[in-house]
Amino acid sequence: MDPFRRLPKTHTTFILNIVQRLISARQTGSVAIKQAVNDLLELPSVLYFIKEYEQPQINAFATHASRYLELYLPTGSIEIAQTSRYSRITGKNELCIVATRPMQPGFLIAELKGSMADLTEEEDKELKRAGSRSDGGMRRDFSVIHSKQLKKNHLFLGPARFVNHDCDNNCELFRNGRYITFRAIKPIVVGQELTAHYGDGYFGRNNRHCLCETCERRGKGG
Repeated sequence: MDPFRRLPKTHTTFILNIVQRLISARQTGSVAIKQAVNDLLELPSVLYFIKEYEQPQINAFATHASRYLELYLPTGSIEIAQTSRYSRITGKNELCIVATRPMQPGFLIAELKGSMADLTEEEDKELKRAGSRSDGGMRRDFSVIHSKQLKKNHLFLGPARFVNHDCDNNCELFRNGRYITFRAIKPIVVGQELTAHYGDGYFGRNNRHCLCETCERRGKGG
């Protein structure tokens, strides 16, 4: 993992063409996704990126890409959007998940997939170096999750990593076979952000540093 590694560039038009073909495809969702992934793997920048990979690594990359492409299927119920809620801490806009159709409690958001990847000690250190601030502090990467049982950090991958915390969350984590996904626990309207609960002590004791909308409305948190 090298955040400064320079890769050949691919014009966004080529990516948009892949997505547009996916949206207008007449095949079933799985067939259309497979074709879109194959098209993605043929892009010069992607070919350069995977040229030293073994086949199992290429397959893992393809699976990861398919999770994001799945969001563009006409049957989807969510989209990735920007939020400025955490800009004061991170110094930039972050991402969130919003609903594109109404959801009722119990609705399984099947395309909101995620999985856990092991981090080597060197990768963990590199992420910390990349997240260091000029004042000596750290910008916390909420995609890095610590396992108390295994006593090590893992990287949370896939669109599910963009589900933000709220102390009055409207979704809950749900394991669906090999994937981690979410289901609604409250009615959700179109355009509303999907949120989960990270834990009572995730943002300090009693979440006293929490920046969620509920804490802001209640005059609590950071």
